[in-house]
Amino acid sequence: MQPLLDIRELHVAFSTDQGEVPVVRGVDLHIGRSEIVGLVGESGSGKSITCMAAMGLLDDNALLRGELRWAGQLLQSQDDRVMSRLRGSELAMIFQDPMSALNPVKTIGKQLYEAIRLNSPQRLGGSELKQRAISLLKDVGVPAPDHRIKAYPHQLSGGLNQRVVIAMMLAGNPHLLIADEPTTALDVTVQAQIIDLLMELREQRGMSIVLVTHDLGVVAETCDRVVVMYCGKVVESGPVESVLQSPRHPYTAGLLASLPRGENGDDELTPIPGVVPEPHQLGKGCAFAPRCPNASGCCLSGMPASQLSETGQLFSCFSPQPVKPRQPHRAPLNE
Repeated sequence: MQPLLDIRELHVAFSTDQGEVPVVRGVDLHIGRSEIVGLVGESGSGKSITCMAAMGLLDDNALLRGELRWAGQLLQSQDDRVMSRLRGSELAMIFQDPMSALNPVKTIGKQLYEAIRLNSPQRLGGSELKQRAISLLKDVGVPAPDHRIKAYPHQLSGGLNQRVVIAMMLAGNPHLLIADEPTTALDVTVQAQIIDLLMELREQRGMSIVLVTHDLGVVAETCDRVVVMYCGKVVESGPVESVLQSPRHPYTAGLLASLPRGENGDDELTPIPGVVPEPHQLGKGCAFAPRCPNASGCCLSGMPASQLSETGQLFSCFSPQPVKPRQPHRAPLNE
């Protein structure tokens, strides 16, 4: 089936006084209809830049190469007129800090009205706007919506503000939602509520979701596929169960090994040594080679080709992890 969003060989660099700085290096990413895809990797891996390129939200100094298609149609993501027609009505994005996404000097109602007007095919009157806004707040579980609509962002909790942001996104009834670490600024209980809300919206509306997150436990419980990025490249992707139970790339294995284990989460962690290199420090070989326990001479001098495993995992590595025996059930990683 044709992907809803299809990104091929995406390269993104930023023009600076010191020259071009590459941050995304040949990313392939496809999102199917009603599919949830987890996008994971350390900070600096290029996850958010990839998503913002798809939304056409990068600054003017961004230099893009590659192919982006929406429902089969070629996109020029730097053509703001084209992207403005798609944003909201076809694809939408929510960010990790709801307080910075909302205007602090406008009520929740006024900000919802604006989102509704932008995505409504016909002009709505004041009472219709209000009823539509209240209905959207109800859809995302905001209590007493007729009262909250008069509040300012600072009068609501972080969790309620994130629900308001999601309500604004729903005003256009988009087919794809990109959620860029939507729970980072929230406490654990509220994080679970927001993730549950996104899953409900997927079931009710058939939305596709790209979930950018550091939480592999959330990925294990909610996503259909997972895409692992490192230094602007996809190093491994595939069905969630296959990738998390038997990772083939050493970086994916390192991320899993660094998670808390044991009933109380008090086992000793195994961190990945070193740090993510700066874009201008990358050599000709595999970017993960300086931190990789499996690295050999070829890893420092050349780029490995992609391989497809029998379990549907696509990975790029000269010295992949051995295949682990499959387990009968997938256990949540955060238990």
